[in-house]
This record gives sequence, structure tokens and C-alpha cells, in this order.
Amino acid sequence: MLHYQITVADPKGHYFDVQLQFEIAPQQLQGPEDKRWIDLSLPTWIPGSYLIREFSRNVLYVRASVGSVETACSREKKDIWRVHVDASQLVPASQSLLIQCEWRVYAWDLSVRGAHLDDTHGFFNGTSLFLCPKGFEQEAVELTISRPGEYLRDWLIACGLPSQPGTLKDRHGCPVLRAGGSVRFKANDFDSLIDHPVEMGELQVESFSAFGVEHVFAVYGADTDLDLQRICNDMKPVCEAQIALFEPETRQAPFERYVFMLHATDNGYGGLEHRNSTALLFNAGELPQRGVEKAPKGYEGFLGLCSHEYFHSWNVKRMKPAAFVPYDLTRENYTRLLWIFEGFTSYYDDVMLARAGKLSEEAYLKSVGRNIAQVMKGPGRLNQSVADSSFDAWTKYYRQDENAPNAIVSYYTKGALVALCIDSALRQRTSGQKNLDDVMRLMWQRKGLSGEGLQENEFPGLVLEATGVDLGQEISQWTQSTEELPVGDALKAYGFTLNQTQNDEQIYLGLHGQFKAEGMLVKQVINGSPAHASGISAGDLLVALGEKKLTETHYKRLLAASKPSAELRAVAFRAERLLEFKLVAGKPASNEWTIQKLEQIEGDTVPAPWL
Repeated sequence: MLHYQITVADPKGHYFDVQLQFEIAPQQLQGPEDKRWIDLSLPTWIPGSYLIREFSRNVLYVRASVGSVETACSREKKDIWRVHVDASQLVPASQSLLIQCEWRVYAWDLSVRGAHLDDTHGFFNGTSLFLCPKGFEQEAVELTISRPGEYLRDWLIACGLPSQPGTLKDRHGCPVLRAGGSVRFKANDFDSLIDHPVEMGELQVESFSAFGVEHVFAVYGADTDLDLQRICNDMKPVCEAQIALFEPETRQAPFERYVFMLHATDNGYGGLEHRNSTALLFNAGELPQRGVEKAPKGYEGFLGLCSHEYFHSWNVKRMKPAAFVPYDLTRENYTRLLWIFEGFTSYYDDVMLARAGKLSEEAYLKSVGRNIAQVMKGPGRLNQSVADSSFDAWTKYYRQDENAPNAIVSYYTKGALVALCIDSALRQRTSGQKNLDDVMRLMWQRKGLSGEGLQENEFPGLVLEATGVDLGQEISQWTQSTEELPVGDALKAYGFTLNQTQNDEQIYLGLHGQFKAEGMLVKQVINGSPAHASGISAGDLLVALGEKKLTETHYKRLLAASKPSAELRAVAFRAERLLEFKLVAGKPASNEWTIQKLEQIEGDTVPAPWL
């Protein structure tokens, strides 16, 4: 067994101390008899976020001992530390060696992917903190979380791992971490350990039951008037709708308890899925307040984020690409299927809100219109297929630069539109008898329950088996080419029409920037735009436009007052060089897409998936 202990060591300096203790037989060591060793490794990325993040950069030191004697510990690679065992420390083969290691980790990453610690709370993903001995990946794990005694207030711990019997808990099942005390958890193996993030602090906690499964909402950082009960009431039917989608007869969730961990911030957004929990980051000002009937404008977006991460409990945590079975956390794991595992999840997040009665049809269609606009306004959709976007996630999607709009398309957003097209095609060709739900259920039975990964070319066969409809050619075209998707036809099958609208109130220049005291720092230039044609580039500092100093107010007035084809003189600095450009204003892009019911319907329609 692996015994880990996390200590809230120096919250003001943002340091976790980690200790590891395990026993190893001499024959499990590597190397020649006179120079033996065991390697410890730290993951380089976290599942669900496809970028090599180099978590090892936050490890300050690693020390080790064999028994009670300190031994050498060397850095062999960026993510590997080697614990050396010399001949004098070896014991008979029938006995075991006790290896003890300790290290310190800097935790100041305020995101859902890393670790964060101050004197008010602590949060961590195991991928940021836990070194694993080579060959011990399948060993059972005991985790102890400790807190020094100088703190006066108790903390609650939100985590999906089971705690040791007899642990003091609040009424929602969250362990209480006393000052000077500790709490113990159990994990089946190292993969389970790192798939259970921990949030701890003075948390606001509420819970609800969905088909007999306890769901806990633990919130850090929100105002005291947060209406957490309302959030639970709103999420209960959403969770039940998703459970019923995958298990319509048994209504059985793939977990015994689920934990939503929310860090409410002044300005943040993010979510990361785990097997029976999710870590969320969201703007506190967009959350509901007790005594206020009307929810903030962004609250539907928050419910959509929760719905998205919860859907991942099936789609990507248990049903996953074969390339992820098992994960190799030392390097990139390439797949062209993220349009299924992320894109379909992005499709179903709002569909589930609508089915649960938490999103009106009007609001749902506006959301679809925004997704369409987001895809269509980017020239990158003409240069990258959604399958290539998935493959390139490691180098392009998660490393976006000034040329990103011109080079890439989102497998989230376009993947959701692919799901819309597939769902509509299935409903049309079966007169509403079959749909994408049937495909997801079959994939759950074949891949989710078995743990077998989905092969790169396997999905069209599952569609055919689940529905009797052969969409192989269409799926290939929609995912492997850069041709436009037939979204209009997909919506027409439900009795709706897709319309493009232009903003005739302002001109189009095709650049995005950040205003500073000196002018506008250009961040992006869209290919084919007036800015592109003029020669303006990302990194240029525009100081004058239209014969006036460029300020944000002047810029907005200029866009509204000028006419297409108007010539505007722009003055900019590129580094220390002064440049002048001639901008010929363009017509506004068709940047809004609205969906409306058809007044006259030609032919038969099928029920919409959001009903």
C-alpha cells in the first residue's frame, strides 16, 4: 500500500508538504546489485485538459530515506526522481525495505487544473502533488490530510474519495478537518487517487438526492447570501435527466456519491471532470442570492457548465477514446475523437437543461445561434477539420496565439454542431423513432461499462447498430473535411429556419485589441479582413485612427459613424518603428444567427431533441 500525507505546511507561502511511505521488496528495485534504485514520477498533464503542463516545475525538493537512514535522491528527468539504495541498505529477499519520501509543492494556480493554497482554503488535483513509485500504480492508497494546530477554525473537506470509518462529518457527508487534526481517505489505486480533487476550507455546503444518489454542492469564496439551495433544486432534475438518458430502466448512476466543488471568484470560468466529482470556477456575481427571485444573467451559463461536467461522468470518464485506455501521463495521448467526447458533451449540456425544464426553448435556440456564430466567424474552420482540431489539441487548441482564429476550429463548439446534425439526420431517417440518445446508450453499454476504449474508426458502426442508419459517409465529411455543416437542414427538420443577420450599424475592420493609455495593442487580425489587407499585424500599437488619437471611445464612435469603403488612416508603432496604414472599411460580417419557427412547414417534421 502507498501511504501519502498532505500537510497544509505554509499557506501564506502557498506550500503543501507531501510525504510518501511504502514498502518494497529488494527484487522490485532496479539496477545492478551494488547500485539499486526506485524511480518516482509526477504526471505531466491532467486528464480532461490536453496540454503538457509540467507540474514538476512547482516541486521545490524531494528527499528520501531507506528505513531511518537518509539516502540520495537525484533528478533523472523533468518528471522523475530516483531514490538510490546502496548495497549496505539491502535486506534479505524475504524482507521488505521501508522507503520514505518527502517533498514540498508550490500551490498558487487558481484554476481547476492545478493546486492552490492560502490561509483561507486549499485545493489540489493529485496530478500536481503526488509522485508515484514505478510499478506501484495498481497498489491501494491511503491518503491523510493534516492541518497544523495554530489555526482556530475548522475546515470542511469536499472530495469524492471515501473517508475512514468514524470520521467526523457535517450533515452532507463532508469530513471536518480540525486544527491540529487529520482526515484519512482510501483510494483503490494511483489512478483513482489523482482522479479525486480536494477542496477544503470554510465551505458552504448543501446536497440533494438524484435517483437515490447523494449529490453534494460545496462552495468556497461565495457571499454569505448565496442561494445554494436554489442551485441544488435546479441541478436535481438535470442530473436525473442525464442518469435516465444512459440508464432509462434502472435509473442507476455510475457512482454512489457525487461532489460539485465550486470556487466562486470575482472573474473566473472553468470546469474539469472527474469520475464522481467536478471542480468548477465561476463568477460569484452571476450566482443566485437568497431572497432575490430573478437570477443573474449568467446563471444559465453556470447551470450549463455544471451540466457539461456532469455529463462527462459518462462521456470521457468512462466512455473514452482507446488512446486514453490507459492514460499515459508522461506524454501526449493523441486522438481524433474529441469532437465526440467534448463536442457531444457540449451539445448535450444545454439539451439536458432544456429537457429538465431549466432552459426555455427560446434560450436554447439563442445558445445554438451563438455556437453557430462562433464557428462561422472564424476563418480557422476553413483550414482545420474538427477531427484535426482534436488531434492538434496539444499544440494548437490549448496553445492559442494571435493567429488562432485563422488556424483552428473548436472541437467543442463545432463538435456540438456535428452532434446536432447527426441527431437530426437520425430522427429524419427513422421518422423520429431513433436518435443520438440511442447511440449514446449503446456506446455506454459497449464502452463505458466494459472500460474498453472507442477505436478511431468505430463510431459510425455504433451509429448503424444502434439506429439502423448508415451515416458513415456523412460523419466522415462532417468531421474530417472543412466543408460547412448542414446546420440549416438539421434545424429545418424540426420546423425551424436558420437566418443570418448583419449588423448594419457599424463597419468591419477585422481586428481585436486591448486598449491602453497609449492606444490599442492589436491582439489578433482576421485573415481576409480590411486590417489584414492593410498590413496591420498582431503586436502593433495603434495610436491614431481616422486622423484622431485612438481611444476606446473614439474607436467605437468611428465604427458606428463610418461607411463601408471609407478610407481610414491608421498610425501605429511596431516595436520602435512608426508605421502608417490605409484601412478600407468593410461591410459588417454576418455575425448573428437566429433560429425561428417556420411559418409554413413543407413536409414532415420530427420532435426536437430539446423537448
